[in-house]
Amino acid sequence: DRVCYGPKQTKEAVEKGAVATLMVADSLFRNANVVTRRHYVELAETVKESGATVLIFSSQHVSGQQLAQLSGIAGVLRFP
Repeated sequence: DRVCYGPKQTKEAVEKGAVATLMVADSLFRNANVVTRRHYVELAETVKESGATVLIFSSQHVSGQQLAQLSGIAGVLRFP
């Protein structure tokens, strides 16, 4: 597969440097749990540092709502 969904699968792909585009629902950055919020911010920063693209989708838009239904985070991979 050329995509990954969910926090665990996406984190593994980021650690391997396989993510070309990270897609994150903005609701993850507004999570009430500070540790969780920090985790997603660090994940996004890691992807940016690797030269990949980070797209943040608004939960007020249909695309953000659909992404939120898929756990709120997904990635398009450079390689499977």
